[in-house]
Amino acid sequence: MKAIASMLVAVAVLLGAASAQAESTLYVGDTDDYAITFKAEEGQLYIVELAADTECFFTEPREGVGPGGFSAFAAPTLMRSSSEGLTTGIPGGIGQVGAEQSGDEITGGFYYHEIVEEGFHCDTGSGRTFRAARYLPFGGGGAPVSGERPVYYGKDESTETFLRVIGDEVGGIRGTFVPQCRIGRARKVPPSHALFAGPSDFTKLGDGGSFEEVDFVGGGISRKTRFRERISFSGTVAEDAVIGSYLRVRTVKPPHKAKRRCVTGPLPFRAVRYLPPSG
Repeated sequence: MKAIASMLVAVAVLLGAASAQAESTLYVGDTDDYAITFKAEEGQLYIVELAADTECFFTEPREGVGPGGFSAFAAPTLMRSSSEGLTTGIPGGIGQVGAEQSGDEITGGFYYHEIVEEGFHCDTGSGRTFRAARYLPFGGGGAPVSGERPVYYGKDESTETFLRVIGDEVGGIRGTFVPQCRIGRARKVPPSHALFAGPSDFTKLGDGGSFEEVDFVGGGISRKTRFRERISFSGTVAEDAVIGSYLRVRTVKPPHKAKRRCVTGPLPFRAVRYLPPSG
């Protein structure tokens, strides 16, 4: 009887996790000028991705340099209600996103200004608008469209992942994980943390759609104690999903003592492909 009860509990947990994932609804906007993604979850709206073109220029004297671009939001960020509607700031520069949800689409606008270095700036200009439509998980009635840059999203108890595949490259990886170790200079293990410090670059797919994105983070905890973290996000891209794992290895070297090592993962993930509604 105990064994049956344990099995029923396990099934209930799995069904609960699947239900929680199913409650996330994705809205995607994809044009030559911008890429933007939102998720609606438990009555709240989060921005997952924003990438757009900019124009860059010298400031003294003002002289145009040419096109640039930015990619923002390392992890889903809550859109907060304000006098201007649902808004949030854009990290990495001076900017804001505003959004309004109506039916199966989200519309709004954004602006972004980045001081790359003294005397050299990049800017989207004012009045940039967007439209994001509801996408459906693979097998749910969606269909590929010409020029589509496929998006993949998944969430479970230990990871939340979002990424894009463009041609033979994968990147724009964003999301969160549940750490088992301290992160950076933090004194405590946080309940959740971004996979990377920012959206990942794009990398070439290998044989069979395989890939690995690796990053390193390091610095000082105190004057003589230093840390180093190796981050690995690896997987395989298929038509319907990206399956892989996330691994983060932290090494701390106190003075006159042996290195201490703490490992989070590998944490498995499965990100399902989302598609525009057919018709």
